[in-house]
Amino acid sequence: MDYLPLSKINTVVYCERRFYLEYVLGELHVNHHIVEGHHLHTRAYTERGERSGVWVWSDRLGLVGVVDRIEYADDEPVLVEYKKGQAFPQANDSDAVQLAAQALCLKESRGERARRGAVYYHASRTRREVELTPELLSRAEAAVTHMRQLLRSPRPPGVVVPPSKCAGCSTREACQPELLRQKGGRG
Repeated sequence: MDYLPLSKINTVVYCERRFYLEYVLGELHVNHHIVEGHHLHTRAYTERGERSGVWVWSDRLGLVGVVDRIEYADDEPVLVEYKKGQAFPQANDSDAVQLAAQALCLKESRGERARRGAVYYHASRTRREVELTPELLSRAEAAVTHMRQLLRSPRPPGVVVPPSKCAGCSTREACQPELLRQKGGRG
């Protein structure tokens, strides 16, 4: 089994078509969102007793990637993911599922169980706490299964996300969501 990048959990939950275009077809076009996001990750702030840029993996799921930052509260790890965008009242769904996948990898690769995580949204300088529930952990596992199904697909899935998710997307030119919506959504 080939290992999948942990960060692509976020992509497949956000938009399965984007995952297919980026990971299967290699249609990643670097735009200012990508450059700014990469810059933020390289400047992740770490205090004494914390760790940043921690490699984690799961042989069971076939995932590998990096946790941006691990803080400790009462000797328990708290995973922190950095995102470029604005915060909503709760962490974005795709960000929460990514944290859950990181928690699964942390447990398997390093023996540390994280029950909580947080997403820091740089544009609004806001942190959203995420409880890593059994349901959220199950959704992370389901996302991995879905990624593997998409890898076996001979063609990309249709456009099923709302148009607001397409604004600023790095695969928008390759995706052509407006054209596909006119044709009923299929690629």
